[in-house]
Amino acid sequence: MFTRCLLSLAACLACAAAAPGCSGDDGSTPGVGGGAGTATVTGGTSNGDAGTGGTGTADAGTGGTLNGTAGTPSGDAGTPNGDAGAPNAGAGNAPDHVPYANVVAVVTSGDDGAYNFSVSVESSDTGCDEYANWWEVLTEDGELSYRRIIDHSHTDANGASDANAPGNTFTRGGGPVPIGAATTVIVRAHMSVGGYNGMALRGSVDAGFTQAPDIDADFAAGVETAAPQPTNCTF
Repeated sequence: MFTRCLLSLAACLACAAAAPGCSGDDGSTPGVGGGAGTATVTGGTSNGDAGTGGTGTADAGTGGTLNGTAGTPSGDAGTPNGDAGAPNAGAGNAPDHVPYANVVAVVTSGDDGAYNFSVSVESSDTGCDEYANWWEVLTEDGELSYRRIIDHSHTDANGASDANAPGNTFTRGGGPVPIGAATTVIVRAHMSVGGYNGMALRGSVDAGFTQAPDIDADFAAGVETAAPQPTNCTF
């Protein structure tokens, strides 16, 4: 009996070491399948590692911050453009010159009490929008003795319509002016815009005429609306 048991034990051990045909070793036993399960767990770990790669995605999001920062200089660059516009707006509202009309010469002729005046005016004529529209003779008290209306501009006097170009000078005669030969009068010119702004001359038929720097735009300002007045500008 003892010998038979030993033989059976030996046979069992030999069977365990034999090919898969023994005791269900066909690959379908739970033990072997457990090995496959282990592979699944390992695969889960790999999936977890791939999830760690998600951290890389978060880091890429940080890169978005850099893009936003780069955008800020672009916005700042826009500010100078706006500031540059401010001087342009200011320049647009400011006049590029002050309208003026200077009396530069007076020549008289005629008889006592009825003299003819030939007056030369240097002005900032640019056209009908800005031109010297009369010259006049005033007493020292500021009373209007005579006014000579001018019905067109003189931009061609210096060959250009540049208000600040030198030599934009013209001469126009008028009269008779009812004064005596020794009577001191003031001769000044008027601009269609800007009014009385420029040099006037003071003098008499006998003594001649010289500059009168003390005569400013406020002298006898009330006569500006007196007759006669210009009715139109032809060119």
